[in-house]
Amino acid sequence: MAQEEARYERNPDYIFRRIAEEAVLVPIHQDVADMDCIYTMNAVGAFLWEQLDRPATLAELHAAMRDEYAAEPEVIAADLESFLREMTAIDALRKV
Repeated sequence: MAQEEARYERNPDYIFRRIAEEAVLVPIHQDVADMDCIYTMNAVGAFLWEQLDRPATLAELHAAMRDEYAAEPEVIAADLESFLREMTAIDALRKV
């Protein structure tokens, strides 16, 4: 399957919450007392996580970012690639 055709979905073992002005992602099947298991997200990461309320392709996520942010396409692509790489590395996102 080509990279652009792959769909990404959230791992249901992660909970996303906005607390005050922070966006956090917590794996629920790990020791929550272990602070290494709590991930904070910047505004772009939180936006992308919210876009993944249903599985989405790279192209769909890229289009959503273009609609939301006034940034160069190369910057959007780099930010999106970084987000997907980091989230798949911790198993918060999966390709389906």
